[in-house]
Amino acid sequence: MADAAVQETTTGKSMVIDRAVTARLARDHQRTKEPGPWAAGIALFLLLGVGMFALNGNFRSLVIAGFWAVVLVIALFSVRRMGSQKLARVIEGIYPHGDRLTVAATDAGLTVTTSATSLTVAASAIWRVSTAPNSVMVRITGLTGPAIIVPRELLDDADVSRLRAAAPRIRRP
Repeated sequence: MADAAVQETTTGKSMVIDRAVTARLARDHQRTKEPGPWAAGIALFLLLGVGMFALNGNFRSLVIAGFWAVVLVIALFSVRRMGSQKLARVIEGIYPHGDRLTVAATDAGLTVTTSATSLTVAASAIWRVSTAPNSVMVRITGLTGPAIIVPRELLDDADVSRLRAAAPRIRRP
């Protein structure tokens, strides 16, 4: 994914963060959350409704099961939307709009620099590097969830491969 705003510097690739980048990073992270329990709940209500209809022949049991399945679907989308909005606010705090973000991936690890902070993660601390259409998520040993979410424009496939190869305990896909 090439972007005209991405600049190659001596310390890595950099770009200016805007609202669209923040929204894409939040959306990618939210997609990693599995909707399995929600799908199981919806399937259970539908199964119960179909089972009750099969047992008693009452059409009302199908309507009630369908109603609760629709309520669960609406709840699923509402929770996911609120989660994306909250995560977007968190990402805005980490990467403020209008700020320049610079990322450098080396055999030693990953360095992320903004105007306020600079974070270096040693390759030996990286547990997993996962990619999404718009982001790269780096997980660190001992932490739950991604420690670093970086726009995909700043890390190409070679950089991701370099990080995966340098990390000694990384789980292979």
